[in-house]
Amino acid sequence: MAYSAGLSSATVRSVMQSLEKKGYIDHVHTSSGRVPTEVGYRFYVDSLMKSQRLTKKEQEVFNAWTESMNRGVNDAIQSASVLLSRLSNLLAIVIAPKYADSVFRKLELVDIGGDKLLIVLTILSGLIKTITIEVKNPFSITDLHNVSSILNERFFGLKLSEIASNINEVLSDVEALDTSGIVRVFIDSADDIFEDVQVRRFYFGGAEYMAMQPEFADLKNYKSIIELIENEDMIIHLFDQEEPGIIQPDVKIRIGSENKIQQIASCSVVSANYNLGNAKGTIGLVGPTRMNYPKMVALVEQFANRLNQKN
Repeated sequence: MAYSAGLSSATVRSVMQSLEKKGYIDHVHTSSGRVPTEVGYRFYVDSLMKSQRLTKKEQEVFNAWTESMNRGVNDAIQSASVLLSRLSNLLAIVIAPKYADSVFRKLELVDIGGDKLLIVLTILSGLIKTITIEVKNPFSITDLHNVSSILNERFFGLKLSEIASNINEVLSDVEALDTSGIVRVFIDSADDIFEDVQVRRFYFGGAEYMAMQPEFADLKNYKSIIELIENEDMIIHLFDQEEPGIIQPDVKIRIGSENKIQQIASCSVVSANYNLGNAKGTIGLVGPTRMNYPKMVALVEQFANRLNQKN
C-alpha cells in the first residue's frame, strides 16, 4: 500500500538526500532503498516516538499473569521471560534480584531424612531460596524449632550480605548452647546460604523468535545470539549499562553499537529495572534495530510495573 504526503517526487528525493547527508538514513547497496541508521533510530526514539497503549487482549494477559504471581516470585520471574517473548516475538531476558542485597524475612528448617536439612529462606519481597545442608550431630524436631526461632530473631531485618559477613558476631553467644550442631553449620556455610552462590541469575525466552527475524537468517548472526544467552557475565554486563538513551524514568533504549557488545552490534535493547523490596532486578528485550519501539517500551514498562507491585 502506498502513502502520499502531498509531496512531489523531486521533493521526496531532496528530503531523502538531506537525511542521508546528515547520517539519519543510508542504503546497504547502491540500488537498495534507504534504511534508518543508528543515528536515525536514536533521533526517532528521543524526539519523535510517541507512547503506545497496550491492547485490551494484552492487558488481559498481564492481569492473568499478575494473579499467577501469588504462586511465588521465582515462578513469576521465569514466566515473565516466556510471556514477554511471546508478546514481543523477540528475545526476552529477566535478571533476578540479587539475594545478597535483600533483607532477611524468615527461614524454616525441614528434616528431609538422614543427616540432611532443607533451609527455606524467604526475603522481605517474598523471594524464596532453598539450600540443603548436612548436620553431623543427631537432631530432633525440638532442635529444629529452637534453632529456627533463634536464627529468625537474630537475622530479622538484616541484609543477607550483612548476615554472611557478620555471622560469627551474630551467633557467637548461642553456638555453645546448641547441642545439635546446626548453628555451627550456619556459621561455617554462611557464604553458601546467604550469598548468591549457585543461584541462577537470569531467565530468557524467545530465542526461537530471533531465528525468524531476517537479520538473523544468516547462521553466523543467529549464533551470536546463542552466544549471548549462554554467557551469564555478558548478559549481566549488557543490562548493567546505565547509558545512553533514557526515554522514560524507568525505561532505557540502547541501539546497536551503544550496547558495546559485538555479538549484538545490529540489535537494540529495551530494558527497565524493577525492585522487590530493596533488591533490584532488570527485565528487557533484545531485537533488531528496526523493532517496534513504542510497543516494546510499553511491554517492558508494564512488566516492570507489575513486578514492582509485588512488594
